[in-house]
Amino acid sequence: MTETLLTLYCAVHPGRETMLRCNRCDKPICYQCAVQTPVGFRCRECVRSQQAVYYNAERLDLPLAGVIALALGAAVGALAFAVLGGFGLFGFIAALFVGPFAGGLIAEAIRRAVKRRRAREMKWIAAGACIAGIALGGLFLLIGQEIVAGAPLGILLGALPALFFRLDVLLLAVLAASTIYARLQ
Repeated sequence: MTETLLTLYCAVHPGRETMLRCNRCDKPICYQCAVQTPVGFRCRECVRSQQAVYYNAERLDLPLAGVIALALGAAVGALAFAVLGGFGLFGFIAALFVGPFAGGLIAEAIRRAVKRRRAREMKWIAAGACIAGIALGGLFLLIGQEIVAGAPLGILLGALPALFFRLDVLLLAVLAASTIYARLQ
């Protein structure tokens, strides 16, 4: 008796021969298209449909997360620019502890505001808005100090580069944003 093997071709790449099939929908897939899961290889469509169950955000959840991260980031930024410089070298040590703590608080505020719903993009939006908020908080603090001192706008614009080259605040911002990213996964 002779057996004939049927040659299969990838559903996405029709020119590639394969012997692999998705273990959920039985579609032929090549190794480039296959996603390894704990239960075997699956096609990308089946993996996306399975993940879609976990992402249940509503339409306004992403803008709400961005606004919350921006506002709380601005508060953290203003405090960081005002306080961390006074510690000198210990400002870096303080930033190592304060950054993740502030990021955790911001992420928890976002999670409570959106009622623990999830979206793929929420972590990116919140982390970016937090960094922008920290920069805005420092800018608002600088503008407020210059207005109180009665300095003209030219001096304010000259002080902007010094504002954004504070390594202690930059460290705090990166740690806060990375904590937000990790907590909103």
